[in-house]
Amino acid sequence: MKQYIVLLGVLFLMSSCAWFSSTPKQSPEEKAKAEAQAAHKKLLAETETYVGDGIEAYGKGNDSLAIRSWKKALKLNPEDAEVHNFLGMSLHRQGKIKQALHEFEAALTINPAYYQAYNNAGYMWFLLNNYDRAKAAYDLALKYKPDFKPAQKNKALLDKVVEGKLSKQVFELSESASKIDDEDAQIAAYKKVILLDSTYAKAYNNLAVAYYYTGNLDSALIYLEKAVKLKKDYPEAINNLGYLYKVAGKYETAVQLFLRALTLKPKYVAALNNLAETYYLNNEIHNAQRTLNTVLELDPENSIAKRWLKLVEEKK
Repeated sequence: MKQYIVLLGVLFLMSSCAWFSSTPKQSPEEKAKAEAQAAHKKLLAETETYVGDGIEAYGKGNDSLAIRSWKKALKLNPEDAEVHNFLGMSLHRQGKIKQALHEFEAALTINPAYYQAYNNAGYMWFLLNNYDRAKAAYDLALKYKPDFKPAQKNKALLDKVVEGKLSKQVFELSESASKIDDEDAQIAAYKKVILLDSTYAKAYNNLAVAYYYTGNLDSALIYLEKAVKLKKDYPEAINNLGYLYKVAGKYETAVQLFLRALTLKPKYVAALNNLAETYYLNNEIHNAQRTLNTVLELDPENSIAKRWLKLVEEKK
């Protein structure tokens, strides 16, 4: 009988411990709040998936898929200014200027300090020939971020058109040429631009790039030198010219050109990579390593810099 009583006592203590460790029941309000939080978390995850799919599709040039993905994201969260801006970018690439403008302005309604969307809206107004609205949008972009390069460049372009220093026809023809996939057709298009305006440095630079991809390095060199002569503070053309000298094995000249481009545009990653590669080819291993480390500080996932840094480490 005593043994039986002891066992009951043990069972009672065990059940008591279990009772004390159990989770208190939620009130109806707490349960509703937890369910709402779980639903919100699920919604955010689903939205992020659509946004990520859209970004991936946009990067691959598939604007139709990007638009579908971002519209799905906006159905779940209509108040996402960044997704409205993304959607506008894809619509612009499809040539749907007014629809793109609508999305950029939707982004600005949600976030009135969204300087990227002001810049993008300004460019749509420029394409629609409403220069006053374009200027106002660029000014607001620069109000919120005074050093925002795209808005600075777009405003300078607008000023040239307004002042008559650049024909809108020339600009639009040049932009159309940049979208042509066939290099020979692209060359022909840029030559038409130059016939209309022989002072448009960007057309010379882009023509040179097209020649480079056809393998005609002599013509590429001629037109790049013209671009740099016309516009001495043109870092992209200077970088491209340096690249041609690197290809030709003229490393000292190439280095000077890359450094010149970087003086004009200090965080120019493409020029830094080209400079590092030139240092490597010229057996300046320490300078190559230092420059590649700078690239990775600016862009930690830069695959070009990682590949060259590996070669540098192997050569040390």
